[in-house]
This record gives sequence, structure tokens and C-alpha cells, in this order.
Amino acid sequence: MTLRTLMIPLAGLLLATTAHASQPSLWQFADDADFRRGNLDGLALHPTLGLTAAPKLTRREIDAEFIHCWLRDGPRLWLGTGLNGKLFRIENGILSEVAHVDAPLIASLASDGRGGVYAGLVGTGEIVHIDPNGKKETFVKLTDVQHVWALHVRGQVLYAGTGPGGKIFAVDLLTKTAKVYAETTADHVLALLWDGEALLAGTSDPPLLLRIDGEKSVRALASFPGVEVRSLARNGKTVYAVVNGGQTAVPLATLKPTPDRPGTGTAAKAPGANKSTKDAAAKGKGAVWKRTPDGIVSRVLISPEGMLSEVAIVGKQVVAGAARGGRVVLGDELGDVQSLFDVKEEEILGVEVGAKGVQTLFTGKSAAVYLVGEQPAEAMFTTDVLQETGSAQWGRIDALGDGVLEVETRSGFSELPNDTWSPWQPLRALDGQSGQCQSPPAIALQVRVKLASPGARLQELKIFRQVANRAPVLTKIDCTLNKAKGTVSLAWTAEDVDNDTLGFVVQYRPRGGSQWLMLHDRLYDKKTMELSPTDMPDGWYELRVEATDLPSNGPRNAKAVARISKPFVVDRGRPEVTAEVKGRTVHGVATDAISRITRVDISVDGEPALLAAAVDGVYDQLSEAFELELPESAAKGSHTLLLQVTDDAGNTGALRLPVGP
Repeated sequence: MTLRTLMIPLAGLLLATTAHASQPSLWQFADDADFRRGNLDGLALHPTLGLTAAPKLTRREIDAEFIHCWLRDGPRLWLGTGLNGKLFRIENGILSEVAHVDAPLIASLASDGRGGVYAGLVGTGEIVHIDPNGKKETFVKLTDVQHVWALHVRGQVLYAGTGPGGKIFAVDLLTKTAKVYAETTADHVLALLWDGEALLAGTSDPPLLLRIDGEKSVRALASFPGVEVRSLARNGKTVYAVVNGGQTAVPLATLKPTPDRPGTGTAAKAPGANKSTKDAAAKGKGAVWKRTPDGIVSRVLISPEGMLSEVAIVGKQVVAGAARGGRVVLGDELGDVQSLFDVKEEEILGVEVGAKGVQTLFTGKSAAVYLVGEQPAEAMFTTDVLQETGSAQWGRIDALGDGVLEVETRSGFSELPNDTWSPWQPLRALDGQSGQCQSPPAIALQVRVKLASPGARLQELKIFRQVANRAPVLTKIDCTLNKAKGTVSLAWTAEDVDNDTLGFVVQYRPRGGSQWLMLHDRLYDKKTMELSPTDMPDGWYELRVEATDLPSNGPRNAKAVARISKPFVVDRGRPEVTAEVKGRTVHGVATDAISRITRVDISVDGEPALLAAAVDGVYDQLSEAFELELPESAAKGSHTLLLQVTDDAGNTGALRLPVGP
């Protein structure tokens, strides 16, 4: 295999290894679930064989929002559309708008055998007849129904599956009269199929497979988990049913046209453009079930592309259009589910098959017809935007498979590629299957791989990158003095945007000093610390906390950040006090070398203490003059005063002062 160029979109959606900033990480496309998250332009995806070129598609845009039903009638291909109720025809390669009905949606079509069609409408309960020249007339209006979801002609009878109410009508084509042919327990009859002996019906709310053996003779053949049986097909006596859950086809009847539909002007998406699974129109699950002649019901496949529209059988393969990602789903007897094509529109609402396989696709969001050719298309796999949490250095890219794979990359800093991104660049070849990414460092990368030779195959894609290490964030340090215990409580808040493991270095110094002293002998791994400063002389100190991501990155790539705490005091000395009594007034001075004086209390003969007043009005200095007028009882006789002085560190000093003759 020759490696040339590659391209890749969204990070996080595929298999990825997680690592710290200094260690390389890997985005890996290793299986079909990974590859489905990219853009499969002209590609077929097999669950084990990888990506190969799909048949070429030719697109015909239709002036409508979506194609809801289609009918092949000899050389003519009829298209019923919404949400403006138009009927189109493709004949001899010529596309023409044949008629416009007074309903938001043509939900079903049946041939009249003379070049025209019967059309079942949504919202009106009508079946209209449209001749080859576009002349239309109301053929019959069905009573007590709003929507005609399915039509099937059998001889001179036109059967109509309707809702709400879940009735099947039989319309006499000669007399144009209708009668209720069968009533079901469901809300809507969405699909009709003749199995060679009886009429089969697929319903919604609940999803049932019914057999109608004759008028008023209804028998349930199967019930399914989900919401609706969207379509039916058969292979001999085996019946296949598309069963959807979540969003159903029925709410289409309540939709309104949008003036800016994707079908007007430019296409909904350009080749190679990004498609996010967030933007997928259909959010339900889709599955194909089968019922064999012996009555056994089993699930054939679950769609990896969300809801399914229409089921068909080609040989031993089940084919269905997917309502997510613009892809066709194929299932085989081995249980493998493949994804085929990747059209501009998100929804494939119909699939026509022939003897050789899929031959026509019908889309929604917006309406288009795709003709499937026999020649392989130009095949390109484009990833979603692969995004990192910070600026990354892009490394080696391995493309594993067969044939010539051309690999290119581009990078940028926005969620979606724009003019600020770097241009597409080929890899710098390393060996036969690998290359070095040359796109500049950024937070987002996109990779594309072109299958550039016949038979080329992409089976695995690996993209290595390394995020530039970012420093930790240390937001605050709280330093609290515990006066009762004589300790200092230290706590800090730190985090790392790269999710690296952090270690801490805690140091102290006298305020204004130049040398920091360690408080521990190894890298500290907690965010709190209790200090008992018995070995610190009295004075004011500062603490410094450094947060480092060294445990995850090693000395060469580690980054650190540090903060200094507010000053705190270590004060174990008692304040001193001097005092004298003049008359009935005590005059004194309290002093402390480190901490401010906070109060002076005076007790007379053991009585409850009285708070002395600061002479300057506020206790806020290292030295404070104070005074207190003693009670009248202290003016006579001998007394003993006990003076207690408290400083801001909680230390107390005392003085006994005798008073009297």
C-alpha cells in the first residue's frame, strides 16, 4: 500500500485513549462504528472489511422538501413529495412536475394501468386520480379519516391504508365507491403488501403485522417493539418489516413547509463537508424483522444509522434506507450490517432495487433522486473534527488497508473548519503505511483519506497527538490561626486542566525574609496542612504553596505555579502590664512585642471582671494605655485588683495590684 494523503473531523466520538499532557494520545478508527461517524463520500462500509469504493451516484434535485413515496410504472418513475403536495415524473431521463394537489403531502401512489396514478393524500382523506397529462380529480373521499398512507391495486379494487382509526378501505375502481374492508386495533395503517394469497398490513400505534384474508377478516401475524411498521417486503413466503421506535412517520401530517429548505439553491451539504450526529434529523431506532412461513418472528438487523424508511430484498441481502446520515443499510444472513453511500441529504426515504442491487435512492432534507451507476465513485473518507482540550502537537498517522491511500490533514482553533484553518497538507512519508502530520499545532484536526486506486481499502486509521502541557491553577490559599490550639490551619484550592496528578511544596519564611524553608521532606499530595509552629521564634511569617504536575509529566515537561499566603503570627509570649490607682481610677499600660492588645479586664477582690477602656478609644496597638473607674466600694479599706491583659494571639498576662492604706 502506498501512503499519500489523509483527512479527519470530530474528536470524542471514536475510540480514543486518554493520557496526561506529556504522554501521546491516540484517536483510532478501528471498526464500522468509528467510521460511521465520519463522512463516507462514495464509500461502502463493511463491519469487518472496512471502507471500499461504492458505485457512482448521479443526483437529480427535486423542487420539494422530501420524497415520501415513489412508484415505478414501466419506463416512468413517479414521485410523491411534501410538504407542498407535488407529483413529479421521470421518464426517458426527463424530470417534470406533473401536478400539485391541495394537501401538504402525497403519502402513497398506485398505478391506474393507463399511464396515470392514484395518489393518497395526507390531511384530507382523499384519493385523487392524476392522468399522464397532469389532469387531476378527486377519485374518492374516504369518510372519518384524514390520511391515506398506503395504496395497493388488486384487480378492480384499490385498497387504502388510512389513519387515524387504522382502517383499510376497498375502493371499486369502476364505480368509485369505497367501503371499510377491514378495521384494526391500531391508529394508522402505513403499509400494504400482497403476499400471493392475502393482503398484509403494517400498522402504527401499536406496530403490528396483520393478515386480511377477506372482508372484515383480520388476523395478527406479529407484534413488534417500537412505534411503527413503516414498510413491508417479501421474499417468497417470508415477510420483512421495517420497525421504527421514537419519532414516527405519522407526525409528517402536521409539518409545515419551511421557506429556507435545503433543496432551494445550494445543496444541504457539500462533498466532504462536516456532518455531526447531533444534527441528524431522525433520532429513533430502526430495525428489520422477518416472519417465516412457520410463524417464527426474528430480528434481522438493528440499523446503526437510526430509523429506517423502506425495506427491499436483493438475493440474500436486506436493503433499507436510513433516516440518519444519508446512508443505505444492508444486512446479510451472517448478521453483518453494512452502510452504503453518504449522500448530501441526511435522510434516505426510499430505495429502489433491481436484480443487481440498489438502483435508485429517494431523499428528504431536501428532495433528490440518486441514480446508482455501475462504475465506482471517487471515494473519500472524511473524519469529523477531532478536538482536544488544549493546543496539541500532531504526530504520526497510520492508514492501514490496501491499495493507494492519499492522506491529508488540516488544523485550526474553531469548532468547524473555516478560513482561519490551515490548508490541506499531505503527510510527510515515514514508511509504506505511515506519515507525519504537517499541520500546525492547534486544538482541532481534520483528516481525509482518498481511496485512490482500484480495489483500495481503508481498514484502520490511527492519529497520534500530544497536548501541550499547561500549568496547574492555584486559586487561593486560606491561612487560619487556631488560638485555642495554638496551631495554624492551611488550605488551598488547585486544579489541572489536563487532569494531571498534582503534588505540592509548602514552605515558610519570616515576613520580609529572602529564604524559604521547607515544611516537609517530600512532594506533598494533600490540599490541607495543620502547622504547630513550636520551632518558629515569635514573629510574623508567610507561607508559600507551589502546585506542580510533576507526578504526571516528569522533570522535563512539568509546570508549576505558586502563591504566597497572607502573613500570620507566631506569638507565644505573654503581654506585660503596669498600673497604678489614683483615687478611684486605675491607670495603666499594656504592651506586647508581637501582637496587638485586644482587651484589659480588671477584677476587684475576685468579683466579676470589668473591661477597662482604651485611652485612645480602640485596642489596636502593641502598646495601649487604659483606665477604669473602680466602684465606690473600692474607695474604702484594702482591696486586691487582678488585671488580665489579652493579645491578638490569645496570650494573657496578669498583674495583682493591692489598693488601700
